Amino acid sequence: MIKKITLLFIALLIVTGCTPKKDTLPVASDTISTPYQEMSSSTLCFYNKQYIQWKLESQYMRKPLTDTGNILVAPVKLTLYDSVGNIRTKVFSDSGITSPAMDNFTVWGDVLILTKDSMTVRSQKLWWKKKEQRVESNTYVQIKTKKGDILRGKGLTAVEDFSRFSFKSDVKGVFPDFKRRVESNEESFF
Repeated sequence: MIKKITLLFIALLIVTGCTPKKDTLPVASDTISTPYQEMSSSTLCFYNKQYIQWKLESQYMRKPLTDTGNILVAPVKLTLYDSVGNIRTKVFSDSGITSPAMDNFTVWGDVLILTKDSMTVRSQKLWWKKKEQRVESNTYVQIKTKKGDILRGKGLTAVEDFSRFSFKSDVKGVFPDFKRRVESNEESFF
């Protein structure tokens, strides 16, 4: 009798436990393919020995929880330093992304760069290649020098501090006081 009751009880558990439930589990409307971290009002710094090399500040950062994920940043305030820790260049843009090793940066959307030599660079998209110490763009770029010269062109290749640069096409320039500067031998244009 106890065996029959036990078997009946087990059968009852199996039947009631295996029937499909009528309630559905809630599911979010957004699907996430890779888990990620979101950070607000954050700062990332990179040091080479005791000297800071760059500092990235932003209101929003998003980083996948994998070692191979890029960090998305909006807006971007990137400060680059020289080899002894002095500010060399400041970069501002609407958005940006950095590689997982943080050795390449891409910034886009109203990019503004201020150099220690008082040059301003404006573009819609630029990318830094840290190993090559080079900045490139395939969009229109405008550079304004300390003396007020304005140079524009499509596409750019430059060294990180913008002491040397070249445009790829559609180059135009405005040189204030050109005649006076040439006649006074104030500087060499050629």
